[in-house]
Amino acid sequence: MTAEATPVNAGPLDPARLGAAVGAGILTQPQAERLADFWTAPVPEGAGESVSHADAEEVRFARGFHDIFISIGIVILLFGLWFALRYSIPLGLDYPVPLALPAGAVAVAIWGLSEVFARRMRLALPSFVLTIAFAPAFLVACIGLATGALSLNLAFAQEPGSPLLILPTLLGIGGGALHYWRFRVPVGVAVVAGTVFFLVAVLVEVAVPGALKAHTAWFTLAAGLAAFVAAMRYDARDPKRVTVASDKAFWLHLLAAPLIVHSILALTTSGVDALDQGDAMIVIALFAALALVAVIVDRRAILVSGLGYFGVAIGTLMAEADISGSTATAVTLILLGCFILLLGSAWRVVRRTLGRPLRDTSLARLVPAFD
Repeated sequence: MTAEATPVNAGPLDPARLGAAVGAGILTQPQAERLADFWTAPVPEGAGESVSHADAEEVRFARGFHDIFISIGIVILLFGLWFALRYSIPLGLDYPVPLALPAGAVAVAIWGLSEVFARRMRLALPSFVLTIAFAPAFLVACIGLATGALSLNLAFAQEPGSPLLILPTLLGIGGGALHYWRFRVPVGVAVVAGTVFFLVAVLVEVAVPGALKAHTAWFTLAAGLAAFVAAMRYDARDPKRVTVASDKAFWLHLLAAPLIVHSILALTTSGVDALDQGDAMIVIALFAALALVAVIVDRRAILVSGLGYFGVAIGTLMAEADISGSTATAVTLILLGCFILLLGSAWRVVRRTLGRPLRDTSLARLVPAFD
């Protein structure tokens, strides 16, 4: 018996009918793409034995270099438009140009491009790029229009907790939500969530000036936990990870992970630049706890966000043991690489082992099966 792939005895799906199914709401675009790939792809013998579909945590960025090529063009066009309106003194305006003009023009351009590449052509990577760019551009345009500032620095320098920022931030949230409603790109959920966190930060600063700066880590921890809870709600809708809810959860986990990890470490250590032996042990213990959470919920984002701190902690312990800098760096990188490869290779086995006591609990209904 060879390890060669066994072809699927099926003809290709009709792209036109598949697109019609998406347009009729029978399938989502990610589902249609997965179905088309699955229908024609060879099935290797033994496929799925080591990593299940849910454990694979699939994220589709591009269907080919065509998506990448279009995305490069979008980025260049938007930067060119911003530069032209911001620094080239267009339309006879005196430099510097008000902030609202270039940001607003970029937001309008993004919406127009989204109509073409996200709604009509349904290209994955261009849709992603346009979605993450729209809300910030629209928010900046609203802030510039409300404050009359020539730059973001001036807008916030006038009064960091200015009530003038509340209305434009609300408009920014509405714009991001409208873009998501129109084009249904999964990352839009995380983009809107990030804008909501910005609004909460503005409201806190307006209500209690200076509180945000004094308690930044607590605020970012609360924001990260809120994003994590929202992500788990989407995961609970799709434990098998076959619908677009799983994609939305992925991006929310990606938003939550760095906020949670960096906040906890900021609150429990003296900072990454001043770790001592005690701090290093705390970091390693926290990383182990975060790794346990990541394995149980079957999301690697939390684990990845803590890898840098884990590496610094290992390096600190080696420095305490009088190991030379170059040797410590090499050993740290080797240990990190081995850890990632070993855990990645045995991910399903580790989940099965750790999840065995949880199989009969309510948690088991929110995450992929522990098998």
